[in-house]
Amino acid sequence: MKHALLMIGMIFISVFLGNMIGEMASTTTSFAWLGKSYQIGISTTEIDLHIMILTFGLQIKVCIAEVILLLVTLLTYSKLAKLIFS
Repeated sequence: MKHALLMIGMIFISVFLGNMIGEMASTTTSFAWLGKSYQIGISTTEIDLHIMILTFGLQIKVCIAEVILLLVTLLTYSKLAKLIFS
């Protein structure tokens, strides 16, 4: 359970920091590529059932800085977990 919480926390922090770094880097000229983002997902679909309307959709915005930090997180997780839990 502790390992799962550590992994979830590390992923959350890396996505948060990656988003911040991407936003700050997009304002500069030399690091603007870090802030380039892409939207992945399914656009909204509406189903009308006459008594209710169901709307489905999922959009995720991912920038390059987030992907880089997620890769670093996945590569360093095992070593960090050994240090913390040993």
